Amino acid sequence: MSANKASRVLAGRYPPAGTSPIGDAIRARRGARGITPLDAALLHVPPVAAGWNSLLGAVRSQGKLPGDVRELMILRVAAINRAAFEWIQHEIVGRTDGLNSAQLYIVRDEATPLPPAPGILTQLQTSALMFADASTRNVKVGDRLTNALKRDLEVLAREQGAENVDERTEDLLAEAALVVATYNMVSRFLVAVDVAGLGDDQVPWPIERKEHFVPISASHTIHAITITASPDAPWIVLANSLLTNLHMWELVIPYLISSSPDTITGKRRKPYNVLIHSQRGHGKSTLSDAATTTTTTIPSLASDISQLLSSLNIPTPVHAVVGVSQGGAASLAFARSYPELTRSVVACDTSPKTAPGNKEAWAGRIGLVYGGVSAEEILNEGVKGGQAGKGADYAVKVGMGKLAEATVPRWFPKPSKCAEAAAERGERYRWVAEMVEKTPVGGFAAGAGALSDYDLYQADEKSQKLFASPIERVLLLAGSLDGGGNIGKGLQRLRDEWNAVRGGNTQAKLVEYVEIPSAGHLPMIDEAEHFADALRNFVDSF
Repeated sequence: MSANKASRVLAGRYPPAGTSPIGDAIRARRGARGITPLDAALLHVPPVAAGWNSLLGAVRSQGKLPGDVRELMILRVAAINRAAFEWIQHEIVGRTDGLNSAQLYIVRDEATPLPPAPGILTQLQTSALMFADASTRNVKVGDRLTNALKRDLEVLAREQGAENVDERTEDLLAEAALVVATYNMVSRFLVAVDVAGLGDDQVPWPIERKEHFVPISASHTIHAITITASPDAPWIVLANSLLTNLHMWELVIPYLISSSPDTITGKRRKPYNVLIHSQRGHGKSTLSDAATTTTTTIPSLASDISQLLSSLNIPTPVHAVVGVSQGGAASLAFARSYPELTRSVVACDTSPKTAPGNKEAWAGRIGLVYGGVSAEEILNEGVKGGQAGKGADYAVKVGMGKLAEATVPRWFPKPSKCAEAAAERGERYRWVAEMVEKTPVGGFAAGAGALSDYDLYQADEKSQKLFASPIERVLLLAGSLDGGGNIGKGLQRLRDEWNAVRGGNTQAKLVEYVEIPSAGHLPMIDEAEHFADALRNFVDSF
């Protein structure tokens, strides 16, 4: 992205050296950069440009906030206000002041709820980020976030050796508020007058992040995003659950792309490239025009992953295919059908086959969406042409909301930190509920149909039995609260049964099982840091 395009709104003014005292003062502050496109726009009103130059010089270089904290706050303002010029200028400064790619990724990702999972940002960076976010979005920050930042700034004041810690803390808080206020002013001017022609441009990501819409066998399209930490890094594929989309993984992506030490444990990391995708019928991924609840199957979801890898030219074998719930079943199916394309699979909060009674349960959930249709009627009549019960319009406007109300509390049972909207991580609860509610009705019904009738223990015309797979490594993972602990128990039984077979092969690694304490059905959301730690311990081991 170039910062040298012309504004479509306001031509800049660049007075020659020696012809404008204000222009010369700006050049003195800017150094080798000279008058920037922002300065040139401001010089339409020279007295304001002079005051701006003095104010920004003081905010940028005469305060006592650490550079990484100041730039993090500035960059969050740029991300929220879609100020690409501001981000481009300050990412460079932020990196110089010590911000790394994973930290910058969190700052740039303004759509994922705060707070971020710990271990990537420091405590002070986290409280500064949340303060800047609230101030920019809401103007009023509130006592909780202000006091959290103040506590962390008090620690900083002591580290700085301030003679009067209370006064220094108040000074630092005032400076933080001024940084955010000042750069909200800057960003609004930048975007309003299209400085450098970037007013409509997307704010860049700190590492390569590309969006793809991949046709699959001319029948449907998969929405995918590739995140490249390094050209030589191994690849990890992430598959979402039913009723979510590819964004459900955003909290753990910074852990996977990071090559910097954990800010809490100091443990060094190696970076991974990441492929996230929304499974068919979810998010922006489509179903085929002829899709029914029987044309989407768990093996077909694994096939979609195989075709994604081929279409996007991702080197195989990838390091790991990771999925949760429906995506977890798809990862097991991938191990069964495409073991040559991955070194490992990680199956989270799932099962290798439909459990007894689940077919009726899924039919009941489809019936709920269509307005009180019985499970028996759904099983006998199905959903024809997107119509059942009170109809497709009701399903979209009302039914999916009712499904969210019934589903999300089950996914995050107490004492999960996401147990309800008012919980410690309640923003994540609302985020997931919105994903559920916005899932296309047809995609939900197709996925529910797939989960209603599958058995990966058995071979089919295209695949061997699951236990016959030569897959190199397998991790089974569950939140301790999922299904009252029954999901984890089922995965432990799967581990034991699978290892009884693999134990006879001296080349095979035994299947592993990890449980995430205090996590529900989506541990990568309610306990993202612990999930990421377990996942990295596994993928870093080979």
